[in-house]
Amino acid sequence: MSIMKSGEEVMSAALDAVVRGDFSTAYNKYSEAARKFSKQNDSYGYAISSGYMSVLAIALSPDNPGVYYSAAQVLRSLGNVPLKIGLHETTSSQLADEAELLAAEKEILAVVPSSPMEHGARAKRLQDIAMGYRSKTSGRVLIIPEIFWKETTPGEARALPLLAMAEESLGQSLVQENPKAAAEHFQTARLWWMQAGRADMAQTASNYVQSYGLAVKCWFCGREVSGENVHFVSIPSDLTDMLKKTAGGTALPSFNEANGMVYACKGCYGAIFALSESIATQKTQELEVKINKQLEDIRRQLGRMGPRL
Repeated sequence: MSIMKSGEEVMSAALDAVVRGDFSTAYNKYSEAARKFSKQNDSYGYAISSGYMSVLAIALSPDNPGVYYSAAQVLRSLGNVPLKIGLHETTSSQLADEAELLAAEKEILAVVPSSPMEHGARAKRLQDIAMGYRSKTSGRVLIIPEIFWKETTPGEARALPLLAMAEESLGQSLVQENPKAAAEHFQTARLWWMQAGRADMAQTASNYVQSYGLAVKCWFCGREVSGENVHFVSIPSDLTDMLKKTAGGTALPSFNEANGMVYACKGCYGAIFALSESIATQKTQELEVKINKQLEDIRRQLGRMGPRL
């Protein structure tokens, strides 16, 4: 009786390890099976075991998009063959779709845009990935997250946050040139977040709607501008009732009635800030000259007194 296990027997042991959640052992078993099939010149067995091995590699490196892409490539090479991952019956094509979408999602969420162009590109990528989940998973629960991380998330539920983030990126891409249009995108993002069951993110989007959609008149130059903390800011001031009454009666407010802070467009605010910096620097220099003169006087007086016993 032979004590050497065949490739099929090792594959069965690997499947048992997946069911138990021992993914490291499963990966090693599939790797062992691939070596056995290779020695036997069994190209089909080698290809199938390699496909399983590529999927199990995801469990061992869940934060590496490259591992997902590699798995998708190996799975695509199998065509559309039936596979069994743990207790799940699936196909190589379904798993390849999931691996590609999960990899793309991880890649794009790791990028922090720094310009309107980058925000626009990010929005397009997020929309494409969301549409991929909708079209390729057909509302079913994704197999890879369920097996490895116990997440029972349908593809549609995975798409909703991505669509919300896409709208937010579109808003950020427009805020410099058209804050009101940016506010509209954040309003759409709020609706997507609500559908996704993320009330916290919906509230954050709502805050952006209010900030970017707020239109005011600069207290100093009278310029009408929208986009709080982007194109105008609020600064403290001592407003008397007479000043408030004088500034009233216009379509857009020039101060906040609740806290008395005045609105300043970024142009005026920048000029005020630069002037205050200049005055502060001048005063500091004058103080340094005065202190240095006093120190010099003290040193001269000590020198005239001479050393003491």
